Amino acid sequence: MSRSLLLFVALLLVSGCSYSIQGSPVAEPLPPGPAIATPRKTANVDPCVLVTEKDLKPVGTLKFRPAPRAEMANSCLYMLNENAYVLAAVPYRSFDESKEKQKDGREVQTGKHATWLSCGQEKEDMVCTATIAVSRNESLMVAIGMRGAAEAKARDALEPIAREALKRVPAA
Repeated sequence: MSRSLLLFVALLLVSGCSYSIQGSPVAEPLPPGPAIATPRKTANVDPCVLVTEKDLKPVGTLKFRPAPRAEMANSCLYMLNENAYVLAAVPYRSFDESKEKQKDGREVQTGKHATWLSCGQEKEDMVCTATIAVSRNESLMVAIGMRGAAEAKARDALEPIAREALKRVPAA
């Protein structure tokens, strides 16, 4: 009996050193991010197809064919005859980065997606930039520059263009 007790205690000591947990570990949830109604994929999206002549009609007519900009990766510039331009870029930095860099901006919504809207004077142009969250780490950026315009006019002109551009970024 003492031999079996010793064996039992030895087994208990050996088996007591290890145990297994049933199931998979659960990762800590991510902190809440910006509102994203429909996550979008940004890989291989041509920014020159995100804005159409029809979208630009309320602002003006194309001066040149839309063209990528070497100064900004993944972007396309739409120059208009009416001293205005639109710039689209995808993928672009995160919503949070824009919020951090453009302290004068404010959060708005574009098609139920969190959007960081920032407007300011750059020489003779009023420039408004919308950084629209399409994933946790990427966004669609649509900007408008209008010579001699008031902020409200540029902001109001940008909103429908940004909304239509967002619709053209494919769902993830």
